[in-house]
Amino acid sequence: MPGGDVTHTSPTVRSADGAGPLVPAALASAGAGIIHATAVGSHGEHAGMVRLFILAAVVQIAVALFALLRPTARAAAIGLIGANAVAFVFWGVTRAVGIGWIDGLQRPEPLGLADSFAALLAVAAVVGGTIVLVGRVLPTSQVPVAGAALLVVALSVPAMVDAASHDHTHDHAHTDDHAHTDDHDHTDDHAHTDDHDHAHGDDADHDHHDDDHDHTDDHDQTDDHEHEHTDDHEHGATAGVALEQPTWPRPWDPTGPIDFSGVPGVTPEQQARAEQLVADTLEVLPRFADVESIAELGFRSIGDARTGFEHFINTDYIFDEHFLDPRHPESLVYEVDGDERTLVSAMFIASNRPVDDPELLDFAGPLMEWHVHDNLCWGLDDDGNPAVKAVTDDHGGVCPPGTVLAGGDNPMVHVWIAPHDCGPFAALEGHGAGQAATGVQQRADQCAHDHHDGHDGHDGNDGNDGNDGHDGHDHGDAVVPPEPYDPDLPIDLGGVEGVTPEQQAFAENLVARTLWYLPQWADPEVAEAAGFRSIGDGGTGHEHYVQWDWIDDDVWLDPNYPESLVYEPQPDGSKKLVSAMYMLPSDMSLDDIPDWGGRLMQWHIHDDLCFTRDTEAPRVGAVIEIGGECPDHLQKMDPAPMIHVWIRPHECGPFAALDGVGAGQVAEGEEHFCNHAHGAH
Repeated sequence: MPGGDVTHTSPTVRSADGAGPLVPAALASAGAGIIHATAVGSHGEHAGMVRLFILAAVVQIAVALFALLRPTARAAAIGLIGANAVAFVFWGVTRAVGIGWIDGLQRPEPLGLADSFAALLAVAAVVGGTIVLVGRVLPTSQVPVAGAALLVVALSVPAMVDAASHDHTHDHAHTDDHAHTDDHDHTDDHAHTDDHDHAHGDDADHDHHDDDHDHTDDHDQTDDHEHEHTDDHEHGATAGVALEQPTWPRPWDPTGPIDFSGVPGVTPEQQARAEQLVADTLEVLPRFADVESIAELGFRSIGDARTGFEHFINTDYIFDEHFLDPRHPESLVYEVDGDERTLVSAMFIASNRPVDDPELLDFAGPLMEWHVHDNLCWGLDDDGNPAVKAVTDDHGGVCPPGTVLAGGDNPMVHVWIAPHDCGPFAALEGHGAGQAATGVQQRADQCAHDHHDGHDGHDGNDGNDGNDGHDGHDHGDAVVPPEPYDPDLPIDLGGVEGVTPEQQAFAENLVARTLWYLPQWADPEVAEAAGFRSIGDGGTGHEHYVQWDWIDDDVWLDPNYPESLVYEPQPDGSKKLVSAMYMLPSDMSLDDIPDWGGRLMQWHIHDDLCFTRDTEAPRVGAVIEIGGECPDHLQKMDPAPMIHVWIRPHECGPFAALDGVGAGQVAEGEEHFCNHAHGAH
């Protein structure tokens, strides 16, 4: 218009008084980039992640510098929005599902301080750039800019410190000073303290198991429930002292460092993957601790609770896209204690591939053994759900009528969040071990039970090497060549006619748990501090210590709370722990005992012993005829059913009774059973 002012527009955003409107957003982007640059050094083991952090740092810092130089340029706003939006989306994906094609990010990462602050700064940059781009410019005087700068520094500095010290194994540091935080403290599943309060009578409702089996999402078991071991039973290295690591497999303690180093044939990549899998499982799996809540997720029991371990399977997870993902475990394993279920392991299942698939074998190399169960016969339970009914081993290689052979050819592997003497990937005993690609002698998920080095009563060196059990003794009705019982070898109690797979598995698991936990009582002084008292029968060659308060409680067959301990007096005056003697409540008869282990487990009573009237430590004062009366100064105890579980080789197997008076009385119509099929001679 002639004589009027002409206003020329340019591709810029509107500016307010003071500093440029993009300065706060640019500072936020620069802060996020600096955090990513700091994180490079702590992820050097993953080349893909290093390149990703470098790229993010360069781009975020570059767009920040451009915005500081051109604080009113539209291109600067678009650059801030685009770079930081991509960074935020990428961060969200790595936390939600992982990125399979980037080494180190194959599985979801947990939230951390550094990455969370970097994501927050990226969001601030996107919001600031968007506000400017749409024309809603706020005044940016020096005071708000200074405040923004201080906020960026407040977020960036602690995030950079965290990023520089970040351990990519989710803080499961592989050092001797490793410690789990309070909300992830994996102590012994069967934690025990000497001041343990046993409930009795009407109040005995497993109160004393609440702490032992409290696997909440926080997984918090404090030091008050710390499982007490003697020095010889500690695993891992003492701070500042490098202990020689044994070969593989080796005992697994989830409270210690996750360190699978020193195993021949294992590459650094395989070790890192195995350690990462265990760390992830320890962190994530406890969300499934409540067995009552997993049904709504699709988990169903396979009906094997009688074995001592119950598997719950989610068939939808078997055929989904997740692989070795503790957020989507194909099977959950719970230890059974009456009505209690304690989560102890995940069992990951890989579908539609052979057990020797190269991808499976390469994942952790010799550290991990995949196995199958191609001998399981399935039927329907009372609710119409699939359940294991039999194994082909006991039926001439075929399934019995009414069952089908199915589902067991998918490779599977355990990852334990509870202690296990055969390592974090251990298979179960007996039928639970399944079939692996390698021979039994080479399997990496089974081991000798000799991890209690230095523990009296569990060194297997009692003059019986357990290797000559087939020397002409009658093996009863064995249908396959049985193995002698040797606690230094994998436990196999098969080969006895009339024993079901469930009974065999129950017996094998009871022996395995006893071998693992009972040596905590190797020192009689430790036992006495827990309330055990000798009954004064050491002159027989075996001395029984009884915890009288534990007989009539509601805890059965638990080596953390054994009713009686059996020691062998030694020539030097010491006492060697050789057996547990589990006792059921005194109001039970031999006819009331569940048929847990069938013929393998023969219970007995003692109705011929008279004890002193000492209320704290009764001692055997006389032996009378069965059914007789004790002298006035002595008393007869109610005859509680009892059974031994030996932690050393025994010529009559792991559940053998003593000889002579110590053998007690068995159920009417039975004879004392010496299990030569599994005896060590």
